[in-house]
Order: sequence, then C-alpha cells, then structure tokens
Amino acid sequence: MESTVQRFTDRILKDARKEAKSIIDKAKRSAEMLLEDRRQSGHQKAKEDTYSLLKRAESEAEIVRGRIATDTKKKASWLVLSEKEHLVTDVLDEVKRKLGDLQKSEKYGSILERMIVDAGEILGGGRLEVMLNKNDSTRPLKIDMLSEAITEKTGVKTHLRPSKQKIEAIGGAVIKTVGGRIIVDNTFEAILKRREKELRFKIARILFSN
Repeated sequence: MESTVQRFTDRILKDARKEAKSIIDKAKRSAEMLLEDRRQSGHQKAKEDTYSLLKRAESEAEIVRGRIATDTKKKASWLVLSEKEHLVTDVLDEVKRKLGDLQKSEKYGSILERMIVDAGEILGGGRLEVMLNKNDSTRPLKIDMLSEAITEKTGVKTHLRPSKQKIEAIGGAVIKTVGGRIIVDNTFEAILKRREKELRFKIARILFSN
C-alpha cells in the first residue's frame, strides 16, 4: 500500500514538476518575446528619433547656410559699394589736387576773373567786395575791368573793391554785397560741393560702366 501511495505521490510530483517546467518555459519564451518586441520597438523608435533628429538638423543647417549665404552676399555687396565709393572719393580728391595745381598755372588769372564776374552777376551788381585767399589777394586783378563786365551783364552800375578779409580756399573767390548781407561763394571747394552729387554720378558712370 505504501509503495502504491509512494508511486502515486511521485507521479504527482513528477507531473507537477513537468507542468511547472512547462509554465516556466512558457514564461521564459513570453519574456524573451516581450524583450525582443521591446528591443525591436526600441530600435524602431531609436531609428525614428534618429531620422527626426537628422531631418531637424538638416533643416536647421539649411537655414544657417541660407543665412550665411545671404549675409555673405550683403557683405560682398557692401564691400563692393564701399570700394566704389572710395574710388569715386579718390577721383574727387584728385580733382581738388588738380585745382590746386591750376592756381599755379598762367591761365588761372583769367579763370579767377571769370569766377568773380559770374558771382557778381548772380548778386546783381552794385557795391561788392571780393574776398580771396592769401595768395590770390596779391594778384594784380583788373578790378575796374571786372566791375565794368558785371555792370554790362546786370545793367546795374557795379563797383568792386578787394576785401581785407582773407578766405581759406584752394582758389576762386567769395563775393559779397557791401555790409555782407548777401554772399556768393564761388571758390573751387564750394563749386565742387554744389556739384558733388552730379560729379559722383558722372565719375561712377565712367568708372563702372561695365
């Protein structure tokens, strides 16, 4: 009887161990499948995250490249314009130097006289004073002849007289009515300043026409 009970007990234990093993094996397989699924899912998510990051990085890089390209073009355009401006200014400076040299030439006397007459005509004649720079004030100007020329152009009796006041200028003259109420600045510098915009345009057109 004991042997029968023992055999029965052994069979139950054996079956229990077998079932327990089967349950454990199934649990292991389920766990492995779950882990594999998680790994696959994690791998896929990682791939998706990586792709998303790369896309965002590419998009940001494209924006940066575009900004750099735009900034570079702006800087290049600015540098070109700046260099052109310097060249135009250099030409104007050269013009001023040439005008300074003109003052030393023989023909400058007649040029100065014509500038005085033009300024006197603008003022409409009358009693006028001529202001010159230090060098020109020593020139033997034909004041009476210049007065007559202005009188002829304006129809108003004109009397020119040299002013004791000296001007700072390369050349040319400042003419004013006696008392200084009205002044016409006909110096080289003033003429250049009045025509600077026009001259810059012409110089730029000559230099950069191509």
